Amino acid sequence: MRNKDLYKEVFSQVHTSVQINLEDYQAMRKQPVPARTFAALAAIVALMAAMTATAVAFNLFGLRDLAFPEKSTLHVPVVDEETGAVVEYDDRLVDMISMQGYADTPENQACAEWNQFYWQYTDSRTFSNGIYDEDGRYSMYSVYDDVMAEKFDEIVEKYGLKLHQSMVEVPGREAWLERFGPGFLAEGNVGYYGYAYDDGTCAFDGDAVLDGFGTVEYQFHYARKGYFDTVTLNVGDLTSYQNWDYQTRHGTAVKLALGPSRSFIWADLEEGFLFVNVLTGTGGDDTFSSGAIDREELEALADSFDFSALS
Repeated sequence: MRNKDLYKEVFSQVHTSVQINLEDYQAMRKQPVPARTFAALAAIVALMAAMTATAVAFNLFGLRDLAFPEKSTLHVPVVDEETGAVVEYDDRLVDMISMQGYADTPENQACAEWNQFYWQYTDSRTFSNGIYDEDGRYSMYSVYDDVMAEKFDEIVEKYGLKLHQSMVEVPGREAWLERFGPGFLAEGNVGYYGYAYDDGTCAFDGDAVLDGFGTVEYQFHYARKGYFDTVTLNVGDLTSYQNWDYQTRHGTAVKLALGPSRSFIWADLEEGFLFVNVLTGTGGDDTFSSGAIDREELEALADSFDFSALS
C-alpha cells in the first residue's frame, strides 16, 4: 500500500472509536496534502485522550505541567511491513499532554473538556462522511452533528475563546521565512509543508542538521492564546524524561525535555504557546534522526530557531 493510500486509511478512522497514534505515520509527512486533511489530522491527534482538568503546581515540574491527570489508552495500529496494511490494533497506556498551554489556562481547559466530551460521544456512534458545516462556524473543527455543535458552543462561551476562521497551506521553508522573518530558521533548519490559521496558530514538520550530529526531524506547533485549539500529544511515560530550563542564543527562555525516543522544546510566549516535538531521544530513532541525542544537541536544535519572531 502506498503512503498516500495508508494516509487515507488512517484519516477514515476519524469518525470511529479507534484512536490513532500519529507517531506511527510520521514518515509520510513530506507529502503535500489538502488543507482539509490537516483539519482531520488535528482531529485524529485530539481524539487520543479522554481528559479531565485539575489543578497542579505549574511551571515547576517540566513536562508534567502540560500533562493531563490520567493516563489514556490508545488503540495503536500494527502495520504489516510488507504490504503497509493495518492488520490489528494494540492497546497502549500513555501520558498525554496539551499543546495549547499549561493546565491552568482556559485554552488547555477548553481542550480538555471538549476532548472528554468528544471521546464519550463518538465512542459508540458513527457519522456520515459528509461535511457538517462546510465553510461555516465549525468548519475548522471536528463537529459532526447538532449535539456536538451545541456542546462546542457551550465550551467556547464558557472559556471565552475565539475560533479559527480559515486555514491556508504553507508550502515550505521560504514561505515560513516570509511569514516570520529571514532569521526564524537558521541555515540547515528546514521547515516543510504545513498550515496556518488566520489567527497565527500554525504547524509544520521539519528537520535540522546539527554540527557533529547529523539530521534530526521535528514537528513544530504554535497555538495563539485566546483561541480554541484541540491538538494533544502522546508522550509515552512522563517519568522517563529529563527536564531543564534553557535560554536560546536569541534570548528566548524555553523548557526542554529529553526522553528515550522523543524530546521536546516548549515555551509560554507572550502571544502564544510554542511546542516542538523532536523525533529522537537518548535511545535514538533510526527512522527520523542520525542517532541518539543528548542535552547539548537538544539545546543546539533550540538555538536553530528564533522563537522571538513568533511575536
